[in-house]
Amino acid sequence: MFRSKRKASDFGAEIEAHIELETARLQEQGLSYEHARTAARRAFGNVTHAQEHFYESGHWLWWDHFWQDVRYGLRMLRKSPGFTTIAVLTIALGIGATTAIFSVPRCCILCRIHNRSSS
Repeated sequence: MFRSKRKASDFGAEIEAHIELETARLQEQGLSYEHARTAARRAFGNVTHAQEHFYESGHWLWWDHFWQDVRYGLRMLRKSPGFTTIAVLTIALGIGATTAIFSVPRCCILCRIHNRSSS
């Protein structure tokens, strides 16, 4: 919980060291360097998958995806200023109308309750 997080470069170096050790072991068994390296990578498995799993284990993916979506949305709004203006005005009008519609009855009801309680 309170451990310092490993860097991706450290994890990549660890993967590479593992593959090199396996390559050396296979070379001792008589394989050429190229064949030993290929066999070591095949035995290790998908390196990219291991790196992705390492990245995912140290991050909140939903937070990364949320900020990626926010940045994408802001880029799209910047590309079309006409749509952005209309969208902002529509939202502002909707918020203003909702506030006005619910404020008037609330005021009337609270004023009646307040007048009844004071008399």
